[in-house]
Amino acid sequence: MKKIFFVIFILSTCYLIINTFSVFASLKLNEIYPAPLTNQDEWVEIYNDENNPVNIQGFYLTDSSGKKILITNEVLEPYSFTVASTPSGVLNNSNQTGKNYADIVYLYGVNDQLIDIATYSGTFNSNKTFAKCPNGNWFILNTPTKNATNETACQSLTPTPTLTITPTLTIVPTEGTGNLTPTSPAVVLTEAGPISYDNIYISEAMVNPMTGEKEWVEIYNNNDFSVSLSNWFIDDLENAGSSPKVFSLEITAKSYAIFDFSSSIFNNDGDSIRLLDFNKNLKDDFEYQKTETGKTLGRTSFDSDNFCLQEASKNSTNNPCINPTPTLIASVKTEQTNLSPTKNAIQTKSPTVKVNSFNVSIHRSINYPTGVVKNNSGNGDVLGVTNELIINSPNNKSFVNLLCFLSSSYSLLTIISILFRMKLSYGKDKNFYSPSLHSS
Repeated sequence: MKKIFFVIFILSTCYLIINTFSVFASLKLNEIYPAPLTNQDEWVEIYNDENNPVNIQGFYLTDSSGKKILITNEVLEPYSFTVASTPSGVLNNSNQTGKNYADIVYLYGVNDQLIDIATYSGTFNSNKTFAKCPNGNWFILNTPTKNATNETACQSLTPTPTLTITPTLTIVPTEGTGNLTPTSPAVVLTEAGPISYDNIYISEAMVNPMTGEKEWVEIYNNNDFSVSLSNWFIDDLENAGSSPKVFSLEITAKSYAIFDFSSSIFNNDGDSIRLLDFNKNLKDDFEYQKTETGKTLGRTSFDSDNFCLQEASKNSTNNPCINPTPTLIASVKTEQTNLSPTKNAIQTKSPTVKVNSFNVSIHRSINYPTGVVKNNSGNGDVLGVTNELIINSPNNKSFVNLLCFLSSSYSLLTIISILFRMKLSYGKDKNFYSPSLHSS
């Protein structure tokens, strides 16, 4: 029994240790502000890079001299920031004599467990911070981004050099000996650039606004992390005349952002809306044919490509469809000369969603069931609808079976009626039924 309890204790301890390290690994030092204005505080920003809240009560920071900075927050929410502040004079803002760094910042847990560390260098002023950019490298930013993502500021930064020592060996011959003298180390500057993300969608579009209002497009980030859409584009129908409109947006995880147009670019009687990344690669798009003033075209779900007419829901979850059931429609073009049960190819145009008085194209391949349909390509009918009877449809087969059953039942009843009449007329005198009755 003692052995069992001992094994359980060991396993529980290992689980707690592994789980603790996993949780704390999500905490990152994100930005350091060591040179504030007079009467302002120095601060260090911490970021939770996981989809779970972390209890940081009792956590603290220190610098290279051992000065402690307390963290007052108790819980750091998922993908959120917190700032630990201290009066000026704790963090160094210039390189110390004889050292190649200004200071070192350590993040500790409640049991003095070291969680993260950042070493910064350079000379700072009140307009500069030392921050971690999306590529994982640290840079001096010219714009502090307290309690916010650093991605936008990283686009116009002064990079902190990352020293990569790649010595080139030069042979200097001397009599009897050989000296290998390395050249000066190469300095490689790494800068953050725009990123093309997946799972970025057009959520809603106002293409026919009320008088005096602007057109806008709502973008949704369906990732579990924040994104920086730097120098992305919104465009209408490709090669239609208007140039793509450039924009930059910061969108947190599972959130919306709006891009307002300064002038109109979309047609009210049909157009296309396309989302392009910074290289003008297509990320999402849809087409529409008609609109209504003051109503938006909104995606019904991020699991589908369906759009419908909606009431505007700017920067929030889309409203239900005004006509809640989008209907797939398509022109039908078939060739059929008789009603023989042979397979016939049904050719369709691109399917669209029809809701109220507008059509929205669906950008996906749809395989329609094969049926026997009389030629109606000139009528523009809905797929599968015709003025002629379709023999091989399930409803018609059921009807034919019913007619057969009624016919068989009628015949059987007729035979029984004839036999009954024969019994009445001939049964007794002519011993209609059996020899045994006749002998009795």
